[in-house]
Amino acid sequence: MNEAPKPPVSPLPFPVPRDEPPPAPAPAHEPDGTTYPGLQVPPGPRPGMPHNAMTSDRTPYTREPLKVLAGTLPPDLHGHVYVAGPSVHAGSPALASDGLVLRLDFDGAHATFSSAIMKTPSYYAREPINAGETKRGPLTRYLQEFRDTTLSDVSIAYGAQEAPNTAPFLVEGENMLLVTTDAGRPWAIHPLTLKAYTPLGYKREWKAAVPAPWAFPLLQSTAHPAFAPEPAVPISPEKESQQKPRLFFTNHAPKWPLGDGWTQLVTWDTWENRLHHWALMDAASGKPVVTQSLHQIAVTRDYVVLLDSNFPVNFWSIAAQAALPGMTRVQRFVDRVTSEPSYPQAVFWVVKRSDLRPSPGTLSRDDPPRIPAYRFQAGGGGLHFAARYENPDDIITLVAGHSPSEDLSHTLEEGDLLINGNRAQAYQQGMPTAVPMTRSSLGVHRIDMRRLRLESRLHAHDDFTWGLTVFSNAGLINGELETNLRLYLREVPRPPTQDSSSDDVGGVKWGIPDDELAIYFNSDGFTADMVPEHLYQLYKPIVGDKAGLPIQEGRAASFFKFFVHSGRFEGYVLPTGWFGFAPQFVPSIKLPKVPYWKGYVVALVVSDPTPDLPLNSTGDEVWIFDSENIAKGPICRLGSRNFDVGMTLHTTFLPPGLGDILDGNIPEGPPYAVNVREDYNVDEIQKAYEDWLPGFFPRIPKALFAPWRMGVRWALNFPKLRKVFERDVYPHFPLRPPEKHSKNE
Repeated sequence: MNEAPKPPVSPLPFPVPRDEPPPAPAPAHEPDGTTYPGLQVPPGPRPGMPHNAMTSDRTPYTREPLKVLAGTLPPDLHGHVYVAGPSVHAGSPALASDGLVLRLDFDGAHATFSSAIMKTPSYYAREPINAGETKRGPLTRYLQEFRDTTLSDVSIAYGAQEAPNTAPFLVEGENMLLVTTDAGRPWAIHPLTLKAYTPLGYKREWKAAVPAPWAFPLLQSTAHPAFAPEPAVPISPEKESQQKPRLFFTNHAPKWPLGDGWTQLVTWDTWENRLHHWALMDAASGKPVVTQSLHQIAVTRDYVVLLDSNFPVNFWSIAAQAALPGMTRVQRFVDRVTSEPSYPQAVFWVVKRSDLRPSPGTLSRDDPPRIPAYRFQAGGGGLHFAARYENPDDIITLVAGHSPSEDLSHTLEEGDLLINGNRAQAYQQGMPTAVPMTRSSLGVHRIDMRRLRLESRLHAHDDFTWGLTVFSNAGLINGELETNLRLYLREVPRPPTQDSSSDDVGGVKWGIPDDELAIYFNSDGFTADMVPEHLYQLYKPIVGDKAGLPIQEGRAASFFKFFVHSGRFEGYVLPTGWFGFAPQFVPSIKLPKVPYWKGYVVALVVSDPTPDLPLNSTGDEVWIFDSENIAKGPICRLGSRNFDVGMTLHTTFLPPGLGDILDGNIPEGPPYAVNVREDYNVDEIQKAYEDWLPGFFPRIPKALFAPWRMGVRWALNFPKLRKVFERDVYPHFPLRPPEKHSKNE
């Protein structure tokens, strides 16, 4: 099919400068960038994470031009890359910062970026509360004020801020684009304005990790939900109105000083728009499953897999940070004496999808049905993994990044003693301790669910597998890319090719050959200036003597491609002083001529300013790589004097025009929206506080708790709190839930 490139959905505002003649054209069956040379990039001013990684611009931008700094923008690079991360600034814990969402737009001739801060009800309430608008005096201000912690901004009286800052995620069944966090509900955003407009589920549908009556409860869920790339179907012919679960989250709490912890697998019914819960029990012991963190989960055709991640939550440390503002030495002491190392091996829990049968009981967050989960252990600890969707003969294939000494529950503090004898500097204050002290590995695991056995192959490379922290794009493994492309091709149909079958949407032949199946990662490398001595001592039994660490020479950051079946690595080591974040695979728009697993890797990179930087670069840039030859380096560098994003985390790709059909753009409002006024009803909030303590002593007359109720009313100042909600919160969320219709209407 000789099809001319399609015009962009929305023209971008400026022409790309052409200082050099364009490279030779690529063959029709290859991406255009295949023939482009790699660029030589000068090093930054110093090794390790740049200062720029801890700065970001909170100014909202709309379709701000990204100029070509070097190289050539490929004509077949089309679509939108969504990026989520914290709006970092030195002095505050990076991973608990307000969410910053970016959209990078490409139409083959131009590139732009848009950005916005994720503003939830707790975000809007925090500023007036911290300004003292609800206080009665110094004591109530101390109780009410939100303070930085390593998990979230926390108020002793009001609870934890919900700050989605981790990963964008498209829900096909709802046509919703979500942004997630480990410490709160996922929030849907408008794909064009990037404004947050609704959480997924009311507060009453989620179980709080801390059983306090907070107005802003601390909810823990996975930052990487799982979506089965299959049509929505009934659970059985007898229950046509009941959807077979296909969108999965967690609702969990780790063990903490006042509780034993619990784990629930949660599904979102895209027909009914509500959550269903199942409590997980260890299939071997019959005891409740308790995890330290569930940062990522995955789904296959018959199973759901959960990874107990290297992100332990230290409630003692968080309590000290919230309750003892300014007492840095005491906070450090509490953290040092209460911290425990994360698991030395990855722990996977596997749940059979056939056990997930929605019923009236699964609507209960407090007493849901109990189902078995099967435990497997392999490799080193880790945060991220992907699962192949098909599980033939009940064999699950997983690809996981393993970093046994990785631990994101701590941050660097100015003055911390580092393992090379230096002290942490002021610009490092708040940086996560994201550099593992051992070389990482990639594990390819096969779990045989019939025999309950696990076989593993671990792969390591000295250039690429130091510091596997942020997972890049799993879309080629788990079916996410195929799901998004099918949705796009249904909207922008293409004639079939001669060798395509009637099942091939848009003429695309689905299914990646085994020798092409690959996954893209970035590595942070190893920098001694990011590893505090106290963390080394915590993990010394795993790490061993410092003599085995590259403390003097270090390891540079990198981007690489890992071939799942052969275990082969191909990659690019970044110049000294450059750090890479958030790589995303983008297919060539020339599909179906070009297979959908070929295209580009779009990545954000950061360095500190030097005289060698191009005129329009702040040191924060977008680099484009040829996915078939990452080793040659970037083929295009993009930047802007307004592009200052700092540390970013995860990404997703939407084909061109797909954002225009998502629910956030429907003029009369999306089919699903939480009524924020109902979700944060001040009368109900007050009742929850007043009934909390009496609820522990049901046999004691309520009249005896009158002092408690009076104290609560005094400390929380509900009349002033109501004014904050009426003036600063409710007006930002005007959407109301639509009338419910059955799926057959």
